[in-house]
Amino acid sequence: MATESFYETMVIDTPEAGANLAKAIEDYEKYGPYIPGPVQGVNNDPELIKQLGEKLRQNRM
Repeated sequence: MATESFYETMVIDTPEAGANLAKAIEDYEKYGPYIPGPVQGVNNDPELIKQLGEKLRQNRM
């Protein structure tokens, strides 16, 4: 269990930071919360990784 608050004070000290925050709020209101899509291409098969590495080395030559 956390012993300290998760929240931190946000400092908006430049015009760019203010614009970025305004854009983020506008996008949230327009599109809703950001939900990342599924991760594609994750594989830990050693043989496939070896084959991909060999193809990459061949293409670099």
